[in-house]
Amino acid sequence: MEPTTHEAAAAKPNHTGRPRKNDDFKLYEGDLYKVLLEKLPSKYIKFGRLDTDAIRIGTGNARFTVYRWLNEQKLSKNAIRALLKLSAESDEAKKKGKLKKADLIPFFDLGDDL
Repeated sequence: MEPTTHEAAAAKPNHTGRPRKNDDFKLYEGDLYKVLLEKLPSKYIKFGRLDTDAIRIGTGNARFTVYRWLNEQKLSKNAIRALLKLSAESDEAKKKGKLKKADLIPFFDLGDDL
């Protein structure tokens, strides 16, 4: 006997699309996110959140890379340079509390080879 439409619908999972690879996605809860939200100029903030597309364009990286920085809480030397450059290019940064190297050093990724 074939299942009825109601039974077939009940057997389907509640989600659609590709499942997330990382269930520990903490983009908006991380310390790096909070530092960037507080210190970056307003052109990189949209509706009270970081504008990852504007950061992507400003740093010349892929949006996935920006998400990886925020989720993993790790930055490379080049990422730190790019973020400092974003902060330095605006006059608003002087008023808001410009992002400094000391703000980003705790997120510097030394790698696993130590």
